[in-house]
Amino acid sequence: MKLDFNLQLQQEQKLVMTPELQMAVKVLQLTSCELNEFIQNEIEENPLLDYKENCEENSYDTADDNGINDFINYLDYEDLNGINSYDKDEEYASPINFVTKEKSLWDYLKEQLHFIPLTEKQKKMGEYIIDNIDEYGYLTVDTKDIKNKFNVSSVAAAEILNIIQGFEPSGVGARNVYECLIIQVKAKGSYDKNIDYIIKNMLNDVAEENISKIAEGAKITEKKAREYIKLIKTLDPKPGIRLCGDTTKYVIPDVYIEKIDGQYVVRVNKELCPTLKINKKYQKLLSQKDSPEYNYVKEKLESAMWIIKSIDQRMSTIKKVVEAILAYQFDFFEYDSDLVTLNLKDIANAAGIHESTVSRAIKGKYVQTPKGTYEIKNFFVRGIQNAEGEDISTLKIMDRIKDLIDNENKSKPYSDQEISGKLEEENISISRRTVAKYRAELNIASSPKRRRKE
Repeated sequence: MKLDFNLQLQQEQKLVMTPELQMAVKVLQLTSCELNEFIQNEIEENPLLDYKENCEENSYDTADDNGINDFINYLDYEDLNGINSYDKDEEYASPINFVTKEKSLWDYLKEQLHFIPLTEKQKKMGEYIIDNIDEYGYLTVDTKDIKNKFNVSSVAAAEILNIIQGFEPSGVGARNVYECLIIQVKAKGSYDKNIDYIIKNMLNDVAEENISKIAEGAKITEKKAREYIKLIKTLDPKPGIRLCGDTTKYVIPDVYIEKIDGQYVVRVNKELCPTLKINKKYQKLLSQKDSPEYNYVKEKLESAMWIIKSIDQRMSTIKKVVEAILAYQFDFFEYDSDLVTLNLKDIANAAGIHESTVSRAIKGKYVQTPKGTYEIKNFFVRGIQNAEGEDISTLKIMDRIKDLIDNENKSKPYSDQEISGKLEEENISISRRTVAKYRAELNIASSPKRRRKE
């Protein structure tokens, strides 16, 4: 037998997570608060990193310092050129304009309302209901008032109220304490006839932890009574107060979408984090390569430069991502249309970056727009493809489900399977379980509960 030994060379590319790349990834995914804390810690640990007093971009501050300049050239600094894509002459507003008071309860509810597929009349009904919710989260008008004001049926008025009662904070829009607590229990998936009875009749005993009386009254064991007491004490009888407290809190947007002279412009909030520079005090050490401190300073300079670069790259990446989102969701901003189907891959392709980079760039970040301030992740909408390969957003599917239910025979309401079949006829293929899921998100009851007796 003849054995042949061949030497083969194979070339392959691998992405190596260098310390510098790890730094960039870490900085990108930090929220604004986390970024400021990170910078403060780095400045305390790195004597070459310092705050810049003026409002210019992050800078290596090397123009008048030959020692630092030579050393940077030694580190092949030209590889770091072009990291800042922002125009030095670009104007930006005062920081006071960038700080907005945390959303009120009513702003927060209206923001959630905007993402529900409703007709204009239904949206106005929803806004009216929200405007008549007090600071504790309770509705101060009756459904009869809603019915009369908008000339709709009691069912139509109750339907919009039911949607709002599904908003956060859980329990909002209730008309009494019982309803408030039951809404929260149902949201937790813990509702049954026993807890309904206890909340309706024995809240004083719950407060006093009168276990034996609750067990006797609800006809349950004392062990079960303890479990119900524990659960009920996690509920909030004043859900609105969490967003109506006296403590002033702030949401600071990472980026802005503004309409200037009829054109939408994306602008990064440069005031969000301190401006950094390389500390000049170490000039002499950099020019003395035989100094015992030279290697230490070299290491710290490299680290400081990569921190500055990572912060600049973070701003550039967030700007790219939001510009891509603006392009996809343009009709939402311009015409108040529904959001279209959008996923991480769409934005990654448009921005020329990886999906994981998009995910990190939007994590915990906010955008202020002419329509309000939103978490960036809210612009990503699930969807499916129909038989023709067209993308259909989840919101549109939910809207269609709602239309089918609104127009069904109330004495013979559609089951989830029948709704699935109706959608299949429209080339929208989703399972019965998915219909049930979307129906639940719309706070619409199952067919047996929707059935009316003739």
